[in-house]
Amino acid sequence: MHYRDIEPLREILHRALVRYLKVTSRGFWIDDGVDLPRPSIEARILGFGGARTSYRKRKPVCRSLDGVAAVTDAGKICTECKARGKCTPQVRLDLIVEQRALRCLLAFTSARNFLEYEATLRRDGVVLEQALHEISVVNRGSWGELRFRVAENG
Repeated sequence: MHYRDIEPLREILHRALVRYLKVTSRGFWIDDGVDLPRPSIEARILGFGGARTSYRKRKPVCRSLDGVAAVTDAGKICTECKARGKCTPQVRLDLIVEQRALRCLLAFTSARNFLEYEATLRRDGVVLEQALHEISVVNRGSWGELRFRVAENG
């Protein structure tokens, strides 16, 4: 995939209803309920950015995909929200996995791991969107921590 091909894909992804990549301590679920969890996947990363999600009883009740305005309530601005302190800051990844557009929201150590990985790629002169990435899940008991590296054939 050439770099110039990324921008139209990014536009389509932001306008489409995107499925979220489910991550558990056992791995990735591409087709939840249809396949078994996978310990790793190969993906193209089309873009990333800040995001925020507010959870109640482990279910998302409010989400912002840019950390500025809620997508669940068009008039809600994050900086003006009284519940902002209860939101989980995240990193949003827009991915292509097996020709499917997927979104993954990273929090805490997975977000840190990604940001360190992206900084290393940038320092080494590797364009994030041009590389094929291997993303793997490390079982942390009740949650899965994501690790990133350039894929062998990427």
